[in-house]
Amino acid sequence: MSTKPKKPKAAPDPATLTYEAAAEELETLIERIDEGDIALEEAMELHRRGQALVQRCRTLLDAADEELKQLSLDDPALTGDGGNGAD
Repeated sequence: MSTKPKKPKAAPDPATLTYEAAAEELETLIERIDEGDIALEEAMELHRRGQALVQRCRTLLDAADEELKQLSLDDPALTGDGGNGAD
């Protein structure tokens, strides 16, 4: 049996994460950076990862916002005319 150290697990591609997973990982990265006990290279790597996570969260929020706007437009009760055509 080999006692070689295991390689750290590669982080998943941000584009595959849910909003909740991306936000949770982002919080963890911020905490690690704020602790200040990491090398500059690692801090920069975490920053790059954090930027990708922020972009993923924004993309998902924008998509949800668009979907809600579309649903509102499709529902006459939400557009203010109550479905009767009178304003």
